[in-house]
Amino acid sequence: MLKLSKNKKIANSRWEAKIKKERNQILNTEKANVLKAMICGFLAGDGSVQVRKEKSFYHYQLDFFPDDKLMMEKYINAIKKVYRKTPSIRLRDNVFHVRKTSKTIVTDLLKLACFDTQTWSIPDKILNNKETKAAWLNAFFSAEAYVNKNSIRIQIVNKKGINDISKLLDYFEIKHRTYEYLPKKENYSKVYILTITQKNERRKFYKKIGFWHEKKNTVLRATLNL
Repeated sequence: MLKLSKNKKIANSRWEAKIKKERNQILNTEKANVLKAMICGFLAGDGSVQVRKEKSFYHYQLDFFPDDKLMMEKYINAIKKVYRKTPSIRLRDNVFHVRKTSKTIVTDLLKLACFDTQTWSIPDKILNNKETKAAWLNAFFSAEAYVNKNSIRIQIVNKKGINDISKLLDYFEIKHRTYEYLPKKENYSKVYILTITQKNERRKFYKKIGFWHEKKNTVLRATLNL
């Protein structure tokens, strides 16, 4: 019993040393903050950051589900540059399933923002300049927005989130409209919608924010005759 306890202490010590080394390797520069803003925007729009209690340990898992190759590549490159780790990739039903199990990444991101569907938040701590704000908006809209010939539109169930997005768009002087909608079906959550409809404002969005999503970028460019 004593031997088992000693072996466990040795294993824990090695694990803690490994985590400490990984944390020291996290890129902490102004450029890293832009990449972290991008990662947070992607995950708030179409991802999952989990800490699960297993039998005798906690499991830390990061998932992202892009439907576009460019978006996937941007996300993976950001993870590699900031955290020096490479997620796994699987393609299922035309959606990429990008996963990384890492306590280092998950704990670092959770210091910046929440990622639950109804309560996700923007990473205020690092959204302190134009570049980081634009990176978060670009990533979130790439993951979440609908684009057609008349508008750019997002629809979410996070009231604070829609207000925060509205403030960020105000920062870039992009006019938009927000409103609420309560579905008639029982047990459906209230939906918060934001639209950018005026052509000049969509042109501003394209120039100041843009998309890391090939199809959405192509549709927007076509509607603006670019």
